[in-house]
Amino acid sequence: MRTEILNRVGYNSLTKKSSNISVEIVYITPEIAKHYLTYNTKNRTKSDNSINFLTQQMQKGLFIENGESIVFDKNMKLTDGQHRLLAIIKSGKAYHIPVVKGVNVKSMATYDTGRNRSSADVLSINGYQYPSLISAFIKLIYKYEKKGSKQASASSYSRTEVETNQQILNYCKQNYDWLHKIVTDVNTIYTKSEFKVLSKSNFCYIVYMLGGKNPNAKVYEFMKNVFGLSRTQDTATSYLYSKLYKAKTKKEPLGFYWILGMCIKAYNYFIDGNPSVRLFRFNVEQELPKINN
Repeated sequence: MRTEILNRVGYNSLTKKSSNISVEIVYITPEIAKHYLTYNTKNRTKSDNSINFLTQQMQKGLFIENGESIVFDKNMKLTDGQHRLLAIIKSGKAYHIPVVKGVNVKSMATYDTGRNRSSADVLSINGYQYPSLISAFIKLIYKYEKKGSKQASASSYSRTEVETNQQILNYCKQNYDWLHKIVTDVNTIYTKSEFKVLSKSNFCYIVYMLGGKNPNAKVYEFMKNVFGLSRTQDTATSYLYSKLYKAKTKKEPLGFYWILGMCIKAYNYFIDGNPSVRLFRFNVEQELPKINN
């Protein structure tokens, strides 16, 4: 029965078609990588950042054998994989990697033209709610808390400030309950505010920065003030809101590190009785202020 079905769909005729392409799994050691690179005569310019990033992943045991191939064309010119091979040499590690030989000489132009799978895609595939928001939230935690970044832009990352998709998935698995709780609470406040002075991911990170994994009601009350839901005039929160509001309406983005510093200062005033404050500043050359409890 199975044979009849395969014959009916042309399985035998399809599988008998010849191809010049061959595939084998090779345990690529630094020595083999050096040999393969002797065929690297026509490839894109080497990126030291990419090589260093891959090397660090290998040295930390984070590089995964994911089936991505090392590719040679029919003239045995290396067309894909030079950075991985260079990282194998630099790290001294070895991996089982598919090696494809015999592809069309024009194949290099077709590489990396599709959309790469994002960390949000990975979280979604694994069944997590709010994948885009949680992914962005985790990235901010890594960038500003773990790496101590002072970058003005919250959405741009250097190689040293970004985690792999697998790292983000692992972090989400280990911390999903409190991540989901913060995201849910933030969504509730966010939908009620008429004017969004911060993005949701920035909002989530500030809540986490001020209150940790289990922020109390005081943190959320402060954030309502920052979002203009329950402001008291001539206070630190109303001053911060006006700054954020003007920047948003005039389309003059404020640096996120500056926003973090200002939020901490405003929060400290807020929990200290929310006194009258007409002006306060934060110097981005400084470390973030200490958060009062």
